[in-house]
Amino acid sequence: MIQQAVILAAGRGTRLGPLTKDRPKSMLPVLGKPIMTRVMDRMREAGIKRFVVVIGPQDGEIASYLTDSWYPDTEIKFAVQVEATGTVDALQLAAPHVDSAFVLSSVDNLTSAEHVQNLVARFNTDENQIATLSLLPATPEKIRKSADVIIEGDYITGIREKPANPQGKYASIMLYAFAKDMLDYLAKVQTYVRGERDVSSAIQLAIKDGKRVSYVTTDWRLHLTNELDLLAINRQFLQEDRDTHILSEIPGSIQIMPPVRIDPRVSVGPRAKIGPNVYLESGATVGPGAILADTIVLDGGIVPAGASCHGEVVDPSGRISENTK
Repeated sequence: MIQQAVILAAGRGTRLGPLTKDRPKSMLPVLGKPIMTRVMDRMREAGIKRFVVVIGPQDGEIASYLTDSWYPDTEIKFAVQVEATGTVDALQLAAPHVDSAFVLSSVDNLTSAEHVQNLVARFNTDENQIATLSLLPATPEKIRKSADVIIEGDYITGIREKPANPQGKYASIMLYAFAKDMLDYLAKVQTYVRGERDVSSAIQLAIKDGKRVSYVTTDWRLHLTNELDLLAINRQFLQEDRDTHILSEIPGSIQIMPPVRIDPRVSVGPRAKIGPNVYLESGATVGPGAILADTIVLDGGIVPAGASCHGEVVDPSGRISENTK
């Protein structure tokens, strides 16, 4: 039975440009909470309350947030990965804290709560299997960036990381359910030319050993790899809630079109039009008469008076648009 989850949160997110200049990727906001805890919320909804979080050496902010601001009924332990050398090395660091079957997820990989629950349920139905994988329908181009799987009936009989010539129709995404025995295969994984070791290689070794690997599919996932992915993730959560949360004092002349979330300590000028699908993080500023739709404004971001933003991420460095990215 699944009792734990391991969350890989050590990456700084250098491909996210200015968004991670002053905070790690795992602390980027999704409607008032770090993306890290949104991933963990999905696990918690599936009944998991024990976590091992792999962080980097400069990620004290992550540890502090989870210790002080997340759910008090959860158990959280930390492992530190000094260099980002792949999922196998990260999981080996977490291994001393893992004492039962567990879910493994990256901090930048979000799917539905229902899918996480299906993953856990599928693993729990077969005590003789070593893993259950999450699969996403994908084009060959996307499979080349992920992992290809060979499926026979209800089980996976092969997996290849970043294949040159994909054979299947599904990509394996970074969300797995593992028996504790999977940890025994980590030391056998060879290092790639790029200096990393990936967990899909451990899964393939287990398959070759005759271990059973099942799967569940999902129609969608959101992966935080660039600035506009943060906009897509916040939009998804806004649409799931379909509500308005205004936690700052705003002028009565503002027009609100839900779904919208405005954090505490946000400044909004008179006659602004906000929504739909807008998130304003604490520390954001929106000038008088500005018009915002499908937009997030991060801490320190400023929307000038009279400006119009649609499909944009605004942070202290400026505006990133869906039309120009």
